[in-house]
This record gives sequence, structure tokens and C-alpha cells, in this order.
Amino acid sequence: MLSTAPGIVENILWSRKGLQCLEVRLGGKKEKALNYPIFTGTALPGHRVSLNTTAVKLKLGSGGFHFVMANNARRRMAFSPHGHIIKLRYTPLQFKVQVYEEILSDKVPGLALKQYPGLKNTPVVLGELHSMVVPFVLMLKKVNPARKIVYIMTDSAALPLYLSDAVHLLQADRLLEGTVTYGHAFGGDLETVNAYTALIAAKEALNADVILLAPGPGVVGTATRYGHSGIEQGEHVDRVRKFQGLPVVIPRISFADKRNRHYGLSHHLLTALGEISGKEAYLPLPCLSRKKMLTLFKQLQSANLFAKHKITLINKIPRFDLRAQKKFQLQSMGRGLQEDPAFFAAMAATACFTERLLQKGK
Repeated sequence: MLSTAPGIVENILWSRKGLQCLEVRLGGKKEKALNYPIFTGTALPGHRVSLNTTAVKLKLGSGGFHFVMANNARRRMAFSPHGHIIKLRYTPLQFKVQVYEEILSDKVPGLALKQYPGLKNTPVVLGELHSMVVPFVLMLKKVNPARKIVYIMTDSAALPLYLSDAVHLLQADRLLEGTVTYGHAFGGDLETVNAYTALIAAKEALNADVILLAPGPGVVGTATRYGHSGIEQGEHVDRVRKFQGLPVVIPRISFADKRNRHYGLSHHLLTALGEISGKEAYLPLPCLSRKKMLTLFKQLQSANLFAKHKITLINKIPRFDLRAQKKFQLQSMGRGLQEDPAFFAAMAATACFTERLLQKGK
């Protein structure tokens, strides 16, 4: 059930493509709210708005923000005349976009119906958490600055790509060749209907050397074996193989997480690769201390991953630049490089392994 309240916009704290951060007066207090102009128009000081206050009341991971549901000063909205695919279908916020499939069918109608020839061994890196996106991109660019990386954001977590500070910073520094959002996720440079056409768009329209496929901020977990967003990693392995790509899975490793199910290799990863995926994936591992490696090997053996997937140890990995650490504020679950070095070592190892795959493919 929604918790709502009326508010008055006091100030625009900051804004960027697709997103505004507002200071709103709510009762007698000033609080923060996020506004997506695609839904409610550009907000200005003095506008009266309706706010969804649910996340703040429940103390969810929205960063302490309310969300603008309606702007009483914006009675009419001007939508793009292009496209007819509806996202957030049959909800009060449904809106239309032009998807890549429509563009393709308009340009080359005959070709659009032909079977796709495949990704031709393009590495597709699969991440479980949005916090994996920046470390992987930074390290791959450090190893080889010329690599063209395209990020596909799934619809298993936050739906608006505009929400991601990480992607905003990466695009500002031109570290991404482009972005794709599919399903009900939106805001990418290209929109697509599903994961398969997102892969095609990343490769054919955005000319990716490497495709990074991961959710947006705010994944879902329920402390059950199958009820979590990370289950999609196993499904993505099979999708990538069907399209003749090379699935490379970023291992979720932590020796700082207090929850037993996420100690060492997360149970999310073990379930996705052990039970959900039907095809073989690459799983690079950073070389850690002997005690930690024994823990990882026992987990891999217990989940039968040695028999099912190609597991590779990466001995030497570069360090993250101090400047990048400060600018991008590398963190996951509130922990940085110093608090959880194994987590970030996994991204560095995956980047090094991905570059190795690309070199072999020459």
C-alpha cells in the first residue's frame, strides 16, 4: 500500500539527464525528493507536488528520498512522437518509447526477421550487483583503455537508469560506449523489448567489444534459496551461449559480510551457476590467501561448479587508482576497498580475464 503526502518544491538541489533532486516542504519540514521529468515534467520552486513517501517511512534503501508522483503545475506532458512500445504497462505511470526493434524493422524490414548470426565470441560479463559495474569498467579500461564497453541494465532492480550515479559518472568520463535498458527498465541510450534484443543492440548498434550485463541499484533478496535478483545470472549464461557469446560471471566474494550465506562465495552465485544455468560459463577467481582460497574451493566443490563451469585463477591483478577510488566512491553494501578487498579483487580478476579472452580471439 502506498504512503503519500502533498509537498511544495522549495529548491532544485541538483539535476541531470532524466532526474531532478528536489528540496520539498512536507508539513513543517524540508525533505528531499527525486523527480523523473519523463513522468511528471520539470519541477520548479513553488510547484505543488504529490509525493510517494513509502520508502522513507519504511527506511528502505532509497537514500532517504521521497518520489514525485504528480506535479499539479504540469497538466500536460509532451511525449516523443516516436515509437509505440509501452513500458510500465497497465500502471498509472505507463509511457511509450521507441525501441531498437522498431528502428531495425523500419530500416531493414527483411533483415529484422532473419535469424541473428550471433555475438561471435564477444565476452558478455554478468554481474549480480550494480556496485560491480564501476569497478569492472575502471579495471578493464586500466588494462586496455581502447576497449568499447556497453552496459545493459536489466529490469530486476531499479527500473530508471537515470537513478544510477555510477553510470552517470562513467558516461561523463566517456568510459562507456553506450547503455541499453530492456523489459520495463528504461533510460538507456537504446531501449529494447527483452534481453536477447538488448544483446543484439549492444553488439550491432553500439559496437561493443565487451558487454556488461547487470541490474540497476536496489536488488531484491529474501534470505531464501531462489528468491533473489541474482538468480538471473544463471539465466543469462544460457542466453549468451544461445547467441554464441562468451559468458563471464563476476564472482560475488566477501569475507567481510557477517551473513553466513554471503561469506566467501555468495549463495546467490552458487545457486545461479549450480542449479539455474544449463550451459558452461567462465568464472575467474582472484588469488587470495590460502585460508580464503580453501573456503572458496570447498564451496565450489559442494555446488559441483568445477565440473560444470570453467574456473580460472588470476594471480596478478592491478590495483585500483586512488583518484578513481575517490571520484567513484567504490563501495558495496556500505563497504569500500579497505573493508572488503576480496569483493573488489573479484572485479579486477574478471576484467583481467576478459581482456585475456579478447586477446585470444584476435
